Amino acid sequence: MRKLLLVTTSLALFCCEQKSDKNHVNFTEMSDSITLNFLAWRPYMGGFLGLHEYDGKVTDYSKISIDRELARLKQDDNRLSGLDRASLSDEEFYDLRILQHSIQTEIFNIEDLNAYATNPINYAFVIDANAYVKRDYAPIEERVKSIIAMEKRAPEVFKNAKLNLLDSLAKPYVETAILIARGSAAFLEGDLLTALKEVKNDSLMAKAD
Repeated sequence: MRKLLLVTTSLALFCCEQKSDKNHVNFTEMSDSITLNFLAWRPYMGGFLGLHEYDGKVTDYSKISIDRELARLKQDDNRLSGLDRASLSDEEFYDLRILQHSIQTEIFNIEDLNAYATNPINYAFVIDANAYVKRDYAPIEERVKSIIAMEKRAPEVFKNAKLNLLDSLAKPYVETAILIARGSAAFLEGDLLTALKEVKNDSLMAKAD
């Protein structure tokens, strides 16, 4: 899924030559808007891709939020389907297909697979401080602020996971989610503490405790 989203996210960064054709302008604006909305609900993907405006943000996994996201995805899929494809350049046509495929994949995951009710792995990797430590993209103090913001949302994520997940789940999913959770805990107790030794801001570290 991450590899697919990496391709999708690149659509937000491409620049199209402006033409007078209305459908062309609509696709340029529409694809940017849809991609940004896609990542807004999946900030962990934005952070994974190095888009640091998503640092510290966490998805709202409440039932109402998931339902709204599904409705938005369907609306965006319909908007893209309504475009006049004959007016698009070859590059735009392939961009359209990639973007729409990603949206339809997410619709399938939410609606048909019922992934947020059947697969705990979807919640296991959300609270992940690894990227903030291994990537030296900003002063460590700034990255710690993002870690703190993310971890403050952890109780909410786990609460929604318990509410959303069915009582009976596939054993491989459960076992994999447990392994991911244990790996995250080991990272917090090991590599993260080592990295945070560089932080000299006592008040900031007090918030991290």
